[in-house]
Amino acid sequence: MSEIADEALVCPVCTRDLYLFKPLLERIDKLEKRVAGQDALEARLALLEAGSGSVAGESGAAVIADNESVVRPLFRELLKLWLLPLALLLAAHGLIVLVYDLNTLYLRLVSLLIPLPFGFLLMVRECRGRAVPMGMILTLALLSVLGMSAATGWVDGVAVLPKDAREWREFIEYAASIGFSYLTGMLLGRLVRLRRRAAIRQASMAAELTRLVRNGTQHTVQVQQAVQKVNEFGGAIVAAGTTLMSIYTGLKGFVGN
Repeated sequence: MSEIADEALVCPVCTRDLYLFKPLLERIDKLEKRVAGQDALEARLALLEAGSGSVAGESGAAVIADNESVVRPLFRELLKLWLLPLALLLAAHGLIVLVYDLNTLYLRLVSLLIPLPFGFLLMVRECRGRAVPMGMILTLALLSVLGMSAATGWVDGVAVLPKDAREWREFIEYAASIGFSYLTGMLLGRLVRLRRRAAIRQASMAAELTRLVRNGTQHTVQVQQAVQKVNEFGGAIVAAGTTLMSIYTGLKGFVGN
């Protein structure tokens, strides 16, 4: 039996026209190919279902590995932004007070400047939550003052902890000045981060705002700008307040004298 060419319009055997049967033959051929493809797809799905357990385990392990790869660098970054100012504060105390025996006013001024940039770096990035930053502020302030007091007590042979109410007040005020300095840096970093986020949001909303303006709602843009200015102004006021508190608590004893 001879095969019929695809371009033939007449059967070479019976010499009859094929214009009525050729579309039917092509349709049957397409249906056969579709059925074969469906069978192959079902076979592949069966194989995937059989190995779904191992695939799920591998995907779960991959998610855990990804989370660990994100958490570990973040923990190291937080630890660095907490340990470095602590080490610098203790080193400044050792040089100014123990080595060169300078006026402690220099130590207070340096203690106001050191924590600020580290708090800024902490919050200018994405640091979610409030518990971790507040814990870093408290522990940095307390451990730095305790470390300075311990170093002085070890060198001069005096008590590490304050003895009376006046020394305790100075101890708390000095720790508060360090904590407020770190907090001021965090607030400034947060303001910068919010400005970046607002710029990105404004860029993404440009088309929508254009559409609103064309529809006659020009006041929407003005309201959004006013709200943004109020937020920035409020953050700046809080940062200025913490700065003043840091300076006041750090230099209160010297100004009073």
